[in-house]
Amino acid sequence: MVRIGVLSDSHGNIANLQDAVIKLNHLGVDAVFHLGDYVRDAQKIKVWCHKPVYSIKGNCDINSPNGLNFARIKFEKKVVFATHGHLYNVKQDIDSLYYEAEQKNADIVLFGHTHRKLLLRKNNILMMNPGSLIGGRYSEAPSYGCIEIKDNNISGKLFELK
Repeated sequence: MVRIGVLSDSHGNIANLQDAVIKLNHLGVDAVFHLGDYVRDAQKIKVWCHKPVYSIKGNCDINSPNGLNFARIKFEKKVVFATHGHLYNVKQDIDSLYYEAEQKNADIVLFGHTHRKLLLRKNNILMMNPGSLIGGRYSEAPSYGCIEIKDNNISGKLFELK
């Protein structure tokens, strides 16, 4: 079994970032994705979590030398495709992101950018947006997510910071 922590859009809110990472540690995550805005915040995750951290650039990170525009990583024979989402216009719809995930043979898509939580299965692809660690622009509380891969099954949960 593998558990993957999913964070996005921390925008420098280090207190919420630390709180979410501590909660993910309690869930026993094996890796953490920070999906951008601000990629420099992802460097701090390594202080609180001694697991692999995958740092993705967001639209606010264009000039950063750190982070990736996307990542394609295998866990337990399942492919995770992670991106911030701005390059796929996810504020309009998630179709282009879904089709890109299909092209990359992904089983899981992780993205942020909208500051809105989303967890859905589209055909055989699980898509997750953990929302934002600073809260949403739509009165949503700060949030994060966790993906679990167990016995070839994929599930996800979204959590709000209290």
